[in-house]
Amino acid sequence: MKRRSLLNAVVIAALGMASLGVSPPRASADSPVVILAATSLTESLQKVATAWTAKGHPSVQFSFDASSRLAKQVEAGAPVDAFFSADADWMDYLDGKGLIDKTTRANLVGNTLVAVLPTGSALPIRGAADLGLPGIQRLALAGESVPAGKYARAALGSVGAWDAVKDRTVTGDNVRTVLAWVARGEADAGVVYGTDAKVEPRVKVAFAFPQSSYPVIVYPMAVVKNAAHARDAAEFLAFCQSEAGMAVFLDAGFSAAPTAK
Repeated sequence: MKRRSLLNAVVIAALGMASLGVSPPRASADSPVVILAATSLTESLQKVATAWTAKGHPSVQFSFDASSRLAKQVEAGAPVDAFFSADADWMDYLDGKGLIDKTTRANLVGNTLVAVLPTGSALPIRGAADLGLPGIQRLALAGESVPAGKYARAALGSVGAWDAVKDRTVTGDNVRTVLAWVARGEADAGVVYGTDAKVEPRVKVAFAFPQSSYPVIVYPMAVVKNAAHARDAAEFLAFCQSEAGMAVFLDAGFSAAPTAK
Protein backbone atom coordinates (compact mmCIF):
# COMPACT_ATOMS: atom_id res chain seq x y z
CA MET A 1 0.00 0.00 0.00
CA LYS A 2 2.87 2.38 0.81
CA ARG A 3 4.44 1.74 -2.61
CA ARG A 4 1.15 2.44 -4.36
CA SER A 5 0.64 5.62 -2.29
CA LEU A 6 4.12 6.78 -3.26
CA LEU A 7 3.43 6.14 -6.95
CA ASN A 8 0.12 7.99 -6.74
CA ALA A 9 1.88 10.93 -5.09
CA VAL A 10 4.46 11.00 -7.88
CA VAL A 11 1.75 10.88 -10.53
CA ILE A 12 -0.24 13.67 -8.86
CA ALA A 13 2.88 15.83 -8.56
CA ALA A 14 3.73 15.21 -12.20
CA LEU A 15 0.22 16.16 -13.27
CA GLY A 16 0.50 19.39 -11.31
CA MET A 17 3.80 20.23 -12.98
CA ALA A 18 2.38 19.41 -16.40
CA SER A 19 -0.52 21.81 -15.80
CA LEU A 20 2.04 24.56 -15.16
CA GLY A 21 3.89 23.75 -18.35
CA VAL A 22 6.84 22.20 -16.49
CA SER A 23 8.24 18.87 -17.66
CA PRO A 24 8.02 16.26 -14.88
CA PRO A 25 11.26 14.67 -13.71
CA ARG A 26 12.16 11.33 -15.26
CA ALA A 27 12.81 8.26 -13.15
CA SER A 28 16.38 7.40 -12.19
CA ALA A 29 18.14 4.47 -13.81
CA ASP A 30 17.73 2.23 -10.75
CA SER A 31 14.07 3.01 -10.11
CA PRO A 32 11.22 0.58 -10.92
CA VAL A 33 9.55 0.27 -14.28
CA VAL A 34 6.33 2.26 -13.82
CA ILE A 35 3.18 0.89 -15.42
CA LEU A 36 -0.37 2.21 -15.49
CA ALA A 37 -2.92 -0.56 -16.01
CA ALA A 38 -6.64 -1.23 -16.06
CA THR A 39 -7.95 -2.37 -12.67
CA SER A 40 -9.21 -5.68 -14.03
CA LEU A 41 -5.58 -6.68 -14.63
CA THR A 42 -4.54 -6.10 -11.01
CA GLU A 43 -3.94 -9.61 -9.69
CA SER A 44 -2.65 -11.08 -12.95
CA LEU A 45 -0.14 -8.34 -13.72
CA GLN A 46 1.17 -8.42 -10.18
CA LYS A 47 1.77 -12.17 -10.45
CA VAL A 48 3.48 -11.76 -13.82
CA ALA A 49 5.66 -8.98 -12.41
CA THR A 50 6.68 -11.18 -9.49
CA ALA A 51 7.78 -13.90 -11.91
CA TRP A 52 9.58 -11.33 -14.06
CA THR A 53 11.51 -9.86 -11.14
CA ALA A 54 12.41 -13.34 -9.86
CA LYS A 55 14.30 -13.85 -13.12
CA GLY A 56 16.60 -10.95 -12.29
CA HIS A 57 14.76 -8.21 -14.15
CA PRO A 58 14.02 -4.77 -12.66
CA SER A 59 11.09 -4.38 -10.29
CA VAL A 60 7.76 -3.14 -11.60
CA GLN A 61 5.54 -0.59 -9.88
CA PHE A 62 1.88 -0.39 -10.85
CA SER A 63 -0.95 2.08 -10.59
CA PHE A 64 -4.33 0.50 -11.36
CA ASP A 65 -7.42 2.50 -12.26
CA ALA A 66 -9.93 3.06 -15.04
CA SER A 67 -8.21 3.19 -18.44
CA SER A 68 -9.85 6.55 -19.12
CA ARG A 69 -8.19 8.24 -16.15
CA LEU A 70 -4.86 6.53 -16.69
CA ALA A 71 -4.74 7.65 -20.32
CA LYS A 72 -5.31 11.22 -19.20
CA GLN A 73 -2.41 10.88 -16.76
CA VAL A 74 -0.16 9.74 -19.59
CA GLU A 75 -1.37 12.68 -21.67
CA ALA A 76 -0.59 15.07 -18.83
CA GLY A 77 3.01 13.91 -18.72
CA ALA A 78 3.09 11.58 -15.73
CA PRO A 79 6.43 9.67 -15.46
CA VAL A 80 5.20 6.39 -16.89
CA ASP A 81 6.95 3.62 -18.83
CA ALA A 82 4.00 1.59 -20.18
CA PHE A 83 0.21 1.58 -20.35
CA PHE A 84 -2.21 -1.36 -20.33
CA SER A 85 -5.72 -0.40 -21.42
CA ALA A 86 -8.98 -2.35 -21.16
CA ASP A 87 -10.05 -1.24 -24.63
CA ALA A 88 -8.56 -0.10 -27.90
CA ASP A 89 -10.20 3.33 -27.77
CA TRP A 90 -8.01 4.77 -25.03
CA MET A 91 -4.86 3.34 -26.55
CA ASP A 92 -5.94 4.84 -29.88
CA TYR A 93 -6.44 8.14 -28.06
CA LEU A 94 -2.83 8.20 -26.88
CA ASP A 95 -1.57 6.91 -30.22
CA GLY A 96 -3.36 9.76 -31.97
CA LYS A 97 -1.48 12.22 -29.79
CA GLY A 98 1.86 10.57 -30.47
CA LEU A 99 2.27 9.46 -26.87
CA ILE A 100 3.01 5.76 -27.31
CA ASP A 101 5.69 3.85 -29.15
CA LYS A 102 3.41 2.20 -31.68
CA THR A 103 6.05 -0.38 -32.57
CA THR A 104 5.56 -1.88 -29.10
CA ARG A 105 1.76 -1.91 -29.17
CA ALA A 106 0.17 -5.34 -28.93
CA ASN A 107 -3.10 -6.91 -27.86
CA LEU A 108 -2.50 -8.92 -24.71
CA VAL A 109 -5.75 -10.69 -23.75
CA GLY A 110 -9.52 -10.69 -24.09
CA ASN A 111 -12.35 -10.95 -21.56
CA THR A 112 -16.07 -11.54 -21.13
CA LEU A 113 -18.90 -9.54 -19.61
CA VAL A 114 -21.12 -10.88 -16.81
CA ALA A 115 -23.83 -9.75 -14.43
CA VAL A 116 -23.10 -10.42 -10.77
CA LEU A 117 -25.17 -10.52 -7.60
CA PRO A 118 -24.22 -10.65 -3.91
CA THR A 119 -23.69 -14.30 -2.98
CA GLY A 120 -26.65 -14.18 -0.60
CA SER A 121 -29.07 -12.77 -3.16
CA ALA A 122 -32.15 -14.87 -3.90
CA LEU A 123 -33.22 -12.78 -6.89
CA PRO A 124 -34.08 -14.96 -9.93
CA ILE A 125 -31.76 -13.17 -12.36
CA ARG A 126 -30.99 -15.47 -15.29
CA GLY A 127 -30.81 -13.04 -18.20
CA ALA A 128 -30.61 -9.35 -19.04
CA ALA A 129 -34.41 -8.96 -19.10
CA ASP A 130 -34.50 -9.96 -15.42
CA LEU A 131 -32.41 -6.93 -14.47
CA GLY A 132 -35.62 -4.95 -14.89
CA LEU A 133 -37.34 -6.84 -12.07
CA PRO A 134 -38.51 -4.80 -9.06
CA GLY A 135 -35.84 -6.38 -6.86
CA ILE A 136 -33.09 -4.60 -8.80
CA GLN A 137 -33.21 -1.06 -7.46
CA ARG A 138 -29.49 -0.34 -7.89
CA LEU A 139 -27.65 -1.73 -10.91
CA ALA A 140 -23.97 -0.82 -10.74
CA LEU A 141 -22.05 0.01 -13.91
CA ALA A 142 -18.66 1.58 -14.48
CA GLY A 143 -18.66 5.11 -15.89
CA GLU A 144 -19.58 5.90 -19.48
CA SER A 145 -15.99 6.69 -20.46
CA VAL A 146 -14.59 3.63 -18.66
CA PRO A 147 -14.18 0.56 -20.91
CA ALA A 148 -16.20 -1.73 -18.62
CA GLY A 149 -18.98 0.85 -18.55
CA LYS A 150 -18.97 1.24 -22.32
CA TYR A 151 -19.10 -2.51 -22.85
CA ALA A 152 -21.91 -2.86 -20.29
CA ARG A 153 -24.09 -0.14 -21.82
CA ALA A 154 -23.54 -1.59 -25.28
CA ALA A 155 -24.57 -5.04 -24.09
CA LEU A 156 -27.66 -3.82 -22.25
CA GLY A 157 -28.70 -1.82 -25.30
CA SER A 158 -28.05 -4.68 -27.69
CA VAL A 159 -30.23 -7.13 -25.76
CA GLY A 160 -33.03 -4.58 -25.33
CA ALA A 161 -32.69 -4.13 -21.57
CA TRP A 162 -31.33 -0.59 -21.34
CA ASP A 163 -34.65 1.27 -21.18
CA ALA A 164 -35.80 -0.93 -18.29
CA VAL A 165 -32.67 -0.36 -16.19
CA LYS A 166 -31.25 3.05 -17.12
CA ASP A 167 -33.05 4.87 -14.29
CA ARG A 168 -31.77 2.36 -11.72
CA THR A 169 -28.09 2.52 -12.55
CA VAL A 170 -25.41 3.76 -10.18
CA THR A 171 -22.04 4.65 -11.64
CA GLY A 172 -18.68 3.56 -10.28
CA ASP A 173 -15.36 5.18 -11.14
CA ASN A 174 -13.94 1.85 -12.30
CA VAL A 175 -14.99 -1.79 -12.62
CA ARG A 176 -13.56 -2.75 -9.23
CA THR A 177 -15.72 -0.11 -7.56
CA VAL A 178 -18.73 -1.79 -9.17
CA LEU A 179 -17.53 -5.17 -7.93
CA ALA A 180 -17.06 -3.85 -4.39
CA TRP A 181 -20.54 -2.32 -4.28
CA VAL A 182 -22.13 -5.62 -5.22
CA ALA A 183 -19.90 -7.58 -2.83
CA ARG A 184 -20.97 -5.36 0.06
CA GLY A 185 -24.63 -5.45 -0.91
CA GLU A 186 -24.65 -1.73 -1.71
CA ALA A 187 -25.89 -2.56 -5.20
CA ASP A 188 -28.39 -5.29 -6.05
CA ALA A 189 -26.48 -6.29 -9.17
CA GLY A 190 -23.61 -5.11 -11.31
CA VAL A 191 -21.98 -5.67 -14.68
CA VAL A 192 -18.28 -6.56 -14.58
CA TYR A 193 -15.73 -8.63 -16.46
CA GLY A 194 -15.78 -12.37 -16.06
CA THR A 195 -12.32 -12.24 -14.51
CA ASP A 196 -13.47 -9.76 -11.85
CA ALA A 197 -16.18 -12.14 -10.67
CA LYS A 198 -13.54 -14.83 -10.14
CA VAL A 199 -11.50 -12.78 -7.67
CA GLU A 200 -14.38 -11.74 -5.40
CA PRO A 201 -15.92 -14.57 -3.32
CA ARG A 202 -18.75 -12.34 -2.11
CA VAL A 203 -20.37 -12.19 -5.56
CA LYS A 204 -21.85 -14.82 -7.85
CA VAL A 205 -22.36 -14.76 -11.60
CA ALA A 206 -26.03 -14.48 -12.53
CA PHE A 207 -25.42 -14.82 -16.27
CA ALA A 208 -22.93 -14.01 -19.01
CA PHE A 209 -23.89 -11.57 -21.74
CA PRO A 210 -23.74 -12.98 -25.27
CA GLN A 211 -20.38 -11.99 -26.72
CA SER A 212 -22.20 -10.75 -29.80
CA SER A 213 -23.95 -8.11 -27.67
CA TYR A 214 -20.88 -5.97 -26.98
CA PRO A 215 -17.71 -4.92 -28.81
CA VAL A 216 -14.80 -7.32 -28.68
CA ILE A 217 -13.07 -6.85 -25.31
CA VAL A 218 -9.38 -6.41 -25.89
CA TYR A 219 -6.51 -5.26 -23.69
CA PRO A 220 -3.81 -3.46 -25.70
CA MET A 221 -0.48 -2.54 -24.13
CA ALA A 222 2.33 -0.26 -25.26
CA VAL A 223 5.46 1.49 -24.08
CA VAL A 224 4.94 5.21 -23.55
CA LYS A 225 6.94 7.62 -25.70
CA ASN A 226 10.13 8.90 -24.05
CA ALA A 227 9.80 6.34 -21.24
CA ALA A 228 12.68 6.39 -18.77
CA HIS A 229 12.88 2.60 -18.93
CA ALA A 230 11.72 1.97 -22.48
CA ARG A 231 13.85 -1.12 -23.05
CA ASP A 232 12.90 -2.77 -19.75
CA ALA A 233 9.25 -1.88 -20.31
CA ALA A 234 9.30 -3.44 -23.80
CA GLU A 235 10.89 -6.58 -22.38
CA PHE A 236 8.22 -6.76 -19.69
CA LEU A 237 5.50 -6.51 -22.34
CA ALA A 238 7.17 -9.36 -24.21
CA PHE A 239 7.30 -11.41 -20.99
CA CYS A 240 3.56 -10.86 -20.52
CA GLN A 241 3.05 -12.49 -23.92
CA SER A 242 5.43 -15.35 -23.20
CA GLU A 243 4.22 -18.83 -22.29
CA ALA A 244 4.86 -18.16 -18.60
CA GLY A 245 3.08 -14.82 -18.68
CA MET A 246 0.08 -16.01 -20.65
CA ALA A 247 -0.36 -18.96 -18.30
CA VAL A 248 -1.11 -16.48 -15.52
CA PHE A 249 -3.69 -14.59 -17.56
CA LEU A 250 -5.41 -17.71 -18.83
CA ASP A 251 -5.58 -19.15 -15.31
CA ALA A 252 -7.30 -15.94 -14.20
CA GLY A 253 -9.99 -16.40 -16.85
CA PHE A 254 -8.74 -14.09 -19.55
CA SER A 255 -8.77 -15.36 -23.13
CA ALA A 256 -6.07 -15.23 -25.76
CA ALA A 257 -5.79 -11.86 -27.47
CA PRO A 258 -8.62 -11.22 -29.94
CA THR A 259 -7.62 -10.53 -33.51
CA ALA A 260 -9.58 -7.26 -33.53
CA LYS A 261 -7.55 -4.11 -32.82
